[in-house]
Amino acid sequence: MKNLFVILLFVSLTAGAFGQVQEVPFTLDDRDRIMRTEEQIKSTNEKIESLRNEMNAKFDAVDQRFETMESKFDLIYWLFGVLFALILFFIGFIMWDRRTALYPIQDKTRDLDDRVVKLESLARAQAKKDPAFAELLKLAGLL
Repeated sequence: MKNLFVILLFVSLTAGAFGQVQEVPFTLDDRDRIMRTEEQIKSTNEKIESLRNEMNAKFDAVDQRFETMESKFDLIYWLFGVLFALILFFIGFIMWDRRTALYPIQDKTRDLDDRVVKLESLARAQAKKDPAFAELLKLAGLL
């Protein structure tokens, strides 16, 4: 068994050495085949390059579309900003207008209050002098 193993080992080593020693002949068919392969590779490279150029053109077109959309969004943002500013301006204007519209009314009510206070003081003074007038004021609920 051991001898068989040693024999097999030597046979495999010698067979490997003879296999590497043989020289492979290079023929014209091999050269032609290599030339055809190179031509196919060149044509494939050209196709890849043309596809790359087409893809770049399409990407440029998509980029231009995005830029136009971006400019439209910028315009929309500006319009919303102007609209918001106008709304705030109108709210402020309405508040200011309400205050200025109330000033004359407040002045008039102050004047009327002053007149009522003066009339009450005159009525009380008269009521002290005239008991019939005092009785009338009591009936009216003013005294």
